[in-house]
Amino acid sequence: MEHWGKLKRRTNEILSSAHKNMPNMPNMPSLPTPAMPKLKSGSSMKGTWQHVPLPPLPRSSHSLNVVAGSAYIFGGEVEPRKPVDNDMHIITLPFSGAPADYYNVPAKPSTKTQLVETIEPIAEELEVTEPNEPLEEVSLSSPAAREAEAPFKPEASSSDKGKTTVEVPSPRVGHATAVIGSRIFLFGGRSAASETLDEGGRVWVFETKTHTWSYLDPAPSSHVPPARSFFSAVATEKPRDFASKSARRNETWKEWAEGDSAEMGIPQRPIAGSVAASATDEEDAGYGTFIIHGGGLRDGSQARDVWAFDVRSHIWKELPPAPGVGRVGMALAIAKSRLYRFGGFDGEGELGGQLDVLELTVDEFDDNLSKGEVGVFARGDWISLIPASQEGEAGKLVADEWPGNRSVGGMELVMGGGRREYLVLLLGEKSPSGAVHEAAGQFWGDVWAFQVPPLGMSTASVKDAVWQVMGRKTGEGKWTKITPAPFDEEEDMDIEGLAKGENGIFLFGGVNEKNRRQGDGFIFRLG
Repeated sequence: MEHWGKLKRRTNEILSSAHKNMPNMPNMPSLPTPAMPKLKSGSSMKGTWQHVPLPPLPRSSHSLNVVAGSAYIFGGEVEPRKPVDNDMHIITLPFSGAPADYYNVPAKPSTKTQLVETIEPIAEELEVTEPNEPLEEVSLSSPAAREAEAPFKPEASSSDKGKTTVEVPSPRVGHATAVIGSRIFLFGGRSAASETLDEGGRVWVFETKTHTWSYLDPAPSSHVPPARSFFSAVATEKPRDFASKSARRNETWKEWAEGDSAEMGIPQRPIAGSVAASATDEEDAGYGTFIIHGGGLRDGSQARDVWAFDVRSHIWKELPPAPGVGRVGMALAIAKSRLYRFGGFDGEGELGGQLDVLELTVDEFDDNLSKGEVGVFARGDWISLIPASQEGEAGKLVADEWPGNRSVGGMELVMGGGRREYLVLLLGEKSPSGAVHEAAGQFWGDVWAFQVPPLGMSTASVKDAVWQVMGRKTGEGKWTKITPAPFDEEEDMDIEGLAKGENGIFLFGGVNEKNRRQGDGFIFRLG
């Protein structure tokens, strides 16, 4: 068992939830047990840390994402403000007794061409003519022929003019990443020259299936967020269910009667392979939304703005700014269509004392012919959840305990017992050093869990409603400090990965209180 205090470290952008990404154990037979309710009155929660043996790879200010049982590490530094490389370092996480494995992939560009969905213009006038050909040759659609759509080629922004076009991201620190599907999206950071990278709003994309890089430049009509570093990012898979496009083809009556038999065949003589030949990968067209918040700007100021990048349309849009002052190193997470923020550093000290929440919604399109999702928008403004001792202030929440002020910690969504969702807040910096980034301050070694209030009446929320009627406290909307429990390596050898239905958090690297870069990895499990 690793000592709990050994995990104290600065954790800026170095931990990633394995929710829906860690490998699952095969189904195992379960022994029948009496269906007796558990009515333990204690509100304590436990968590374990499992050390993952790996070759040393010390670094901090890097990014880490977990996709399909593998952790992807990019960028970072060993010496302050000196990026190490632009390789993608990949760790296959331990599973079912098999140990972890490590390898690195040099940066190389993808050969795919990104397409952007465009809205077709509606013709203002249609010329009506009498048919002068046989009926079977008369077209059923508009006589105006349409040219095929060309792939989208973004124009260079003013900030990009004069720069050399690159096809892979340069080495950097203080960038931020998030996962949509099997792809990792990256934005911002600082270069080897200690300058904030201004790439004209470009979002880099790492394809975990092919180990290649591509990029998405903003559409010409899009606003662009200011360049930044040491900020936070999250992502959602919405919008994903887009309106289907009906094929607009110039078909004659004869062609209409024949249908697609030339391509698909007829039931008695189907043409094999026609469906597979026309199949497309939804990730090629793109879906989801990449969200960034805060950070340090080029002029030295700190931001509190929030920007959302629509992957399909390549359009940045600004969401309501978060409350309070601008900051760096804040913890950011998405749970149940809500954006949560905690802590940060405002240039003078660590922030905390409230959990800020922004409700998100997905706009839909419906013209009675087709229906689909359009984009992610904010529903109203931010609200701040505060401790019960501050109930007279703006905001609302009751909480018996509250995490201390911190920055560069991690906050990830984890599924607990009863299908309850928890935001797990880990580690972070308690107080800065006089040299700020050049030296380490004092760090937290604690872990907290915030039970996410449900949007609807799930099984867990029904149970909690019954408990409230009985006069019992529930955990919804409150913080609980996690009690460390030992990890029994021999007993848990068969579930070194995470058991079916369970998920956790993988932590790698960071800075300890002696200002040394760490190169070790741990898996945190709740409960």
